[in-house]
Amino acid sequence: MEFAILGPLEVRTRTGNRIRLGGARQERLLAALLLNPGGAVPVPRLVDAVWEDRPPATADRQVRNLAGLLRRAFRKADPTGPPVLLTDGRGYRIPLDDHGLDSRLFADTVARSRRTAAAGQQSAAAAGLRQALSLWRGPVLDGLEGQLIDSGAVPLDELRLTAWEDCLDLDAALGRHRASIPELTGLVADHPLRERFVGQLMRALHASGRTADALTVHRRFTGRLAEELGLDPSPELRRLHLALLTAGVDPEPGPGSGGAGPSTGPPAAGARTAAPRTAGRPGGPAEERDGTPRATATVRATARDDAGADPGPEAATAEGGHGPRPAVPVPVPAQLPPSLATFTGREAELAALDAFTEAAASPASSSPASSPASNPGPGSASAARICAVSGSAGIGKSTLVVQWAHRVRGRFPGGQLYADLHGFSAEPPLTPHAVLARFLRALGVPGEQVPGATEEAAALYRSLLADRRVLVVLDNARSAEQVRPLLPAAPECLTVVTSRAGLAGLTARDGARPLTLDLMPAPDAVALLDRVIGTRRARSEPAAVAELASVCGRLPLALAIAASRLAERPGRTVADHVAELRDSGNRLTALAIDDDAASAVRAALDLSYRTLPAAARTLFRLLSLAPGPGLTAAAAAALCGERVAVVRPVLDQLANAHLLTHEGGDQYRLHDLLRLYAAERAAAETGRAVSTAARERLGTWYLHRADAAARLLTPRRRRIPLGAPGPWYEPPAFTTAAGAQRWCESEHGRLLGLVRSAAEHGPDALAWRLPVVLWSYWFTGPHLDDREEAARLAVAAAVRAGDRYGEGQARNDLATALGALGRHAEMLAELRLARALFAEIGDRVGEAHAIGNLGDHCLGTGAYGQARLHFQGALTLFRAQPEEHRDDWAVRVCETKLGVTAMLAGRAREAGEYLHRALDLHRSNGDPVLESITLYHLGEHHRRLGRPAEAAARLRQSLAVLDATTRNPRLRAEVLAALARLGEAAGPPDGRGRPGG
Repeated sequence: MEFAILGPLEVRTRTGNRIRLGGARQERLLAALLLNPGGAVPVPRLVDAVWEDRPPATADRQVRNLAGLLRRAFRKADPTGPPVLLTDGRGYRIPLDDHGLDSRLFADTVARSRRTAAAGQQSAAAAGLRQALSLWRGPVLDGLEGQLIDSGAVPLDELRLTAWEDCLDLDAALGRHRASIPELTGLVADHPLRERFVGQLMRALHASGRTADALTVHRRFTGRLAEELGLDPSPELRRLHLALLTAGVDPEPGPGSGGAGPSTGPPAAGARTAAPRTAGRPGGPAEERDGTPRATATVRATARDDAGADPGPEAATAEGGHGPRPAVPVPVPAQLPPSLATFTGREAELAALDAFTEAAASPASSSPASSPASNPGPGSASAARICAVSGSAGIGKSTLVVQWAHRVRGRFPGGQLYADLHGFSAEPPLTPHAVLARFLRALGVPGEQVPGATEEAAALYRSLLADRRVLVVLDNARSAEQVRPLLPAAPECLTVVTSRAGLAGLTARDGARPLTLDLMPAPDAVALLDRVIGTRRARSEPAAVAELASVCGRLPLALAIAASRLAERPGRTVADHVAELRDSGNRLTALAIDDDAASAVRAALDLSYRTLPAAARTLFRLLSLAPGPGLTAAAAAALCGERVAVVRPVLDQLANAHLLTHEGGDQYRLHDLLRLYAAERAAAETGRAVSTAARERLGTWYLHRADAAARLLTPRRRRIPLGAPGPWYEPPAFTTAAGAQRWCESEHGRLLGLVRSAAEHGPDALAWRLPVVLWSYWFTGPHLDDREEAARLAVAAAVRAGDRYGEGQARNDLATALGALGRHAEMLAELRLARALFAEIGDRVGEAHAIGNLGDHCLGTGAYGQARLHFQGALTLFRAQPEEHRDDWAVRVCETKLGVTAMLAGRAREAGEYLHRALDLHRSNGDPVLESITLYHLGEHHRRLGRPAEAAARLRQSLAVLDATTRNPRLRAEVLAALARLGEAAGPPDGRGRPGG
């Protein structure tokens, strides 16, 4: 077989027939084997190559299946050929001794050509390199993507470029200058920071009589190198530039140098070969002896010639001698970018930064008497001062720090250094050495004397700042590792770092003080809009401006964009702009500036999202499926189908990246714009089947949690069948009715949101089951309107599903919700439908529930005789059921309701008997909900009998049960009102002199 990877992947037989592979997975598997020519590749690495970060559970088996398919394809194409794909230990390999591979042929041809060149056969060597380069048909494995493929392509790409450079050197030595200019021009355009190509093009242009063009190439290259990397050209290229300026060409550089290429002529008279020089230590303190800061710093650089070589023209004096460089005045660095005139708010954060500055500038931090040994560690007099400001994309970290830095710049007479580290940027993050080079040049170190090693450059940087008070702002950092070499050691210096990451390592190891930015407070957000669009315009629509701040999620970047768009269109109302943004499908698109793609909320969030590990990206997308902006770690685990212990570290990764807010304990929150962005990413990257499965897992998790709560709130009440949850389900921590009530209350908004979501997206089974299960919580709670809405959604879902049992349950629950709202006519209509449905399907317990609720309807309308008949009928029907189907909770409710009916009808002895029997049953069954209700009715019973002391005692007992367990708010209000009618206090006075409870 003949394999080709220097371009699109191709496989051909020995006769030249092309073999077509069976899809992208086979291609990625084969590519991984060919990038490791002749060697065995283990199955786990092949799994990574085929699926990267999202392998299926059966990935190992599928890899073996793919290998088998490849074997069959090769055997079919060349039945008599040698074996192609061999099993080797725990992996596979392709024996290339029996097969061809273009990348291997390329490397062999390049090596052979270099040996030919070393033997002095320049023309043959150049031809050989051209032959090797002709094997390339495009980028390595063009059309295939993946981290493993990308990393495997890097050495081949580098070998190609160095072979091209060697070939062009040989062409220059053969005098082919003019012919190589078009080729070199294209190579420099494609690889603008590859210095050897630049030097070769400069030589070719000069040798063709185009020295001015050669100097232009140099100027563009050095400008780009400084702007993008903060570096200077190599000594070789600087010598070439100087030689061209003096109409000469520098001597032949060493192999592989930045300005590589054979000499095209003798050096000019003024050109010299500069030996490598070491950076001289800058001299002179930053302040005069009397402590007064200088306006400028003076740096002297000396060149050392340990080998006796000429230190080069840059070190020569004006007379041509070789001595110390004359003193060069270096201005005090003042690199802060301009502050924003529209900056608003953040008073608490500014105060925190001010306090940090005061600590850094305190006498203790700079007093000669303070001993570093006596007070070591972060925050001590001898420690460097570092503040790490973190927050999500667009939260205003850079704006805040720059604004504050301008306010305090006078406290740092040694200057202010600033660098955007591009940690989260469309451009690659700056290396610590690139930033050190910039800072050292700003502090007066000549570019050629900046040490090449990061450690040495950092040591020189710390030495320069040892006696100066400098403010260092490191903006947009990616990690603590990127920042650490840039930290001054002097306690008089102060460093402020901004990052979308938490930089916990900087806090733990380097003593940084963390400052986390949250969304702007609502008044500050409104003030920012006011400042940009104008006070008069803002005050003309105050409600719309407040709504605009809310729609923008109080995110400073979004607020600034929305305000700027309004400022550009003075004829548009704020309300119209809010209406446009309210369309969630367009909100992120609208929060952008037309002529500045980088200044967009979506673009800013993209940069944070792309830096996440694969598992965190997956979870972030799934979080958009949760009902509402917040959820617990356990709910997030349900979305993923994982255990909490597996998902919690991933949640922490998202929180550390400020794409999720950890609100303490087990609670997390996505703010509105992040939720919209997560939904966009889910729509683009998560399949519908995956999203549907995640929604169903989350719904199942909530359904079973709600059922666990219901079993504590209404013990021994009949339950609807739910089915078993998945293996990822973990039982709840609450074990009492009070704990169950607290969980339901904390999750109320999300539970209602989940019902709404299920009603809209499905499944219908969840949309009716969840409200039915939640009846145990809602029937005592204050959320009467939510209870009705959920019940109506449940009825509609059961009807859609054609589930008569579910419809009966939902209509029965809707009836109780309507009764609690006092809408008895509607209640009666629903109960009649529910009773008919239960009778139709033969559900006698359901029918008994409907009959009992008809008794409630009669109680509400004053028909006590009818109510008594309904409760007795329901009780008889309940007791007639087999024990395994009997609803003991409903039996106890009917006993209580018969007591209430007798009390309201004036049958006192009968009322007392029913209520006392019911109270004993509730206590023996551990039912605090019905116990507190029955105690309240007994209090009313004693009040009607003219026994205020006994009534107050029962009411206070009811209140004690409520306070110790469920704190039923509606019943609690009724109990307090009854006590007030009795003229009794609800409890001992509290600290403010009001009744407790």
